[in-house]
Amino acid sequence: MLSNAVATALAGQAAVVVADATVALTDVLASLRTVSPDDAVIVLILPDVSAINRAMLLAALGPLAIELAPRRIAAIDVTTGAASERVIAAGQYLASACSITGQSLRVT
Repeated sequence: MLSNAVATALAGQAAVVVADATVALTDVLASLRTVSPDDAVIVLILPDVSAINRAMLLAALGPLAIELAPRRIAAIDVTTGAASERVIAAGQYLASACSITGQSLRVT
């Protein structure tokens, strides 16, 4: 499963919050707010998230980064068919880039 592979690869670098079709947006936001301020957070937006929920999550990313500072927040917007290696590489980049917050990468 992609979310487990990403969480394993980023262990110790960033917390991973998964957004998929089974998770309510309010639960994703609540999870972001519970992460330690010292941690980076990667929101993994999986391909089965509806277009409207995907758009709302991506639009909320910047304001959330401001609200939840100093924790760094970034998102990986995963499309159908994206290779897990590319998703993991994007997560590692975002987790290690100390000055990036409120940004997203789309992985195709």
